[in-house]
Amino acid sequence: MALRPELKGYRKQVQLLDGRHVVIRPISPEDQSALIAFHSRLSDESRFHRYHYSKGELTQEDLTNFCDVDFKDSLALVADQGKRGKKEIIGVGRFYRLPSNTHTAEVAFVVQDSEQRKGICTHLLKQLAALAWERDIYFFLGVVMRDNSKMLSILRKSDPEMHQVVDDYSTTIITFSVEETMFRTP
Repeated sequence: MALRPELKGYRKQVQLLDGRHVVIRPISPEDQSALIAFHSRLSDESRFHRYHYSKGELTQEDLTNFCDVDFKDSLALVADQGKRGKKEIIGVGRFYRLPSNTHTAEVAFVVQDSEQRKGICTHLLKQLAALAWERDIYFFLGVVMRDNSKMLSILRKSDPEMHQVVDDYSTTIITFSVEETMFRTP
């Protein structure tokens, strides 16, 4: 699927906490190889926190679902640090509008282990929030593993009033304001 016209030139250069710069941009079908390489660099723990099970290699169906988004009801951004003239994805953030609630979208993130705690997820969250707001999405819903303290901390900072429900398993279901996230996220 081609990029929608309003996202064709969407690229934000952001500075990480370690002083480096990366580009936040929309995912595209051409990112499939870079996404496979990114996924292979994730630890088992990072994969488990993202998928909530021990996720092996990405299938072709996974790649199609992850890279072919419609940019209205589903949107994904990548943090890209070009290395040696090639794309190198080091983080992904995405949302999917919930079919039962047109103003709420499920949101998910994963950042390469060696790049965590450098602000990548925070930048992805802020950019996703702005793009979600433009699409009349007012709330994000996240299903986060209870032991994923890094993600819980990021989300809590974006909306201290977020609503949390602990389920019977090992996850916390969080609902938080897109508007708060746009303005509170550093």
